[in-house]
Amino acid sequence: MILQSLLRRYEDTAEVLPGWQKRNVSHALNISERGELLGIIPLGDPGDKKTSKLALTLPLAPGRSGKNAYETAYFLCDDGGFMLGLDSRKFESAKKLHIKLLASVDTLAARAVTSYFSTGAPAYIANLNEKKADVIDSYTFQLINANVTITEKDMIGAKFVFMVNGKRVDYDDGDDKIISAWESAQFHDGEIGRCLVTGVREPIIRLHGKIYFASVTMGAQPLISMNDQTSFRSYGAVPKDPAAQIGEKAAFAYVAALNNLLSDPNHRQFVGDDVLIYWAEGKGGTEAETFSLLSNPTESEDERLSAIMKYVSRGKLPDIDGCEWGKPFYLLCLSPNAARISVRFFHVSVFGDIIKNLTGHYQRLDIVKSRNEKYPLIPPWIILSETTVTKKTADASPLLGGQLMQSILKNADYPITLYYGILNRIRAGDEINRTKAAIIKAILIKNFKENEVTTMALNPDSNDRAYILGRLFFVLEQLQKEASGGSLNTTIRERYFASACANPQSVFPTVLRLSMHHSAKLDNAVRYEKLKTELLGRLDEVSPFPAALSLAEQGKFILGYYHQTKDFFTKKDTE
Repeated sequence: MILQSLLRRYEDTAEVLPGWQKRNVSHALNISERGELLGIIPLGDPGDKKTSKLALTLPLAPGRSGKNAYETAYFLCDDGGFMLGLDSRKFESAKKLHIKLLASVDTLAARAVTSYFSTGAPAYIANLNEKKADVIDSYTFQLINANVTITEKDMIGAKFVFMVNGKRVDYDDGDDKIISAWESAQFHDGEIGRCLVTGVREPIIRLHGKIYFASVTMGAQPLISMNDQTSFRSYGAVPKDPAAQIGEKAAFAYVAALNNLLSDPNHRQFVGDDVLIYWAEGKGGTEAETFSLLSNPTESEDERLSAIMKYVSRGKLPDIDGCEWGKPFYLLCLSPNAARISVRFFHVSVFGDIIKNLTGHYQRLDIVKSRNEKYPLIPPWIILSETTVTKKTADASPLLGGQLMQSILKNADYPITLYYGILNRIRAGDEINRTKAAIIKAILIKNFKENEVTTMALNPDSNDRAYILGRLFFVLEQLQKEASGGSLNTTIRERYFASACANPQSVFPTVLRLSMHHSAKLDNAVRYEKLKTELLGRLDEVSPFPAALSLAEQGKFILGYYHQTKDFFTKKDTE
């Protein structure tokens, strides 16, 4: 299902023909007509990481792996091992490939490239004077047969293309004879079989292309590959067999479509360690832009977000130019690892239904907030950050990002690990802020089917015991703060909150006795005593403080504390 959907995406939006692909290239080897190396030219801005590479349409690099990877050279673009001869075996492989494909091509560029490889790998010496153990560029290499210097980092990690007297040699160059030579050489030695994606009989490809994530922390990895360990292979399969019964055209198409989506910020976003890719059927991109706006809300889009939310809350969908709410919409969540890419989930639905699920999530999160809140809607990455000590999304549980997005988009229960994560941070002493309270409110509604205390602001009429206890704890804490004149380093919040939330019976008798002393210190404690008496009157006279609260009741306790906090200070500001 995933591969068929990506194949349709390629057919709808194909920008490159089979046998070609977009690749990020950092440097060019500028050679003369006789194949002499004249210089190494950076193609992007070396001082800017975002523009340090240039995206070019180049011959397909199908991928290489295993002990004999050095035998697989790429045409017209490769790393320093193949192009500059850092590894003699790799250079020899590149030489054979280019001379084989360009032997019958009589053009200036073809002759220059074949002469370059025929001359032999550039000789170089290392300038040891610049060696520094703590610097990546530990060596600077001086090429003997050219007035060129290059760092070790660029020689090993950079991707090089050719220039002949400053003119690039590639698919965009317009050299029809070189293009024809490459396209006519596109064949595979694989056995003919029936492709599982298209159903057509064609050569079955062995190695699938790599997927290039648009992040420095995620390298190029295949989506489908053969595992070297016998225990993980299909029965009777060996590493030289195809990874799957997929034809060469379908394999190229799904890799090209996936790489194109990953390179477009309007069709992907990172959620923790995972990346969510999304697209609508057909060529249009308005649906993806609308989804990006809602799934990753920003402060600058407050008006547009509010307008969409108002429409959806009335059971309607707004009119947006070019946006078709009935279109099929695809969501693919991927996570890279050491061997191959993992698929977190794949979801297909009508675009309008996905938007309703997304806005329903924000409605469950809606809670009273301070005036200085930055985001009108709480983005998923902020939710993940609240489960960590460092408040960094990258430190959240690796699986939580994908689980959270899946629950939101499918209108399913939230992952219980998210609830545990928030409760643990609150027990550890974290502030009960808007985001934490909103998450608890949403989980109480969705997972525990709670509706009495999950209002946006304080529900003064609720008699829910856990909710009232949370309100009461805030009153006792605030009474202590005023009685001390704000001179306390720690309050009952730091000392007793975690126990009061889980085991009220062990804490409330103590803090209530303390509150009597705090009231005695105040000249005017009427407001606190009145509110305290009202809340105590709502509790069961026989058993006002339970020995333990369930997970759902602990959430109600925290929500009552947060609601009472906002209500207390809102009234004070008004007065």
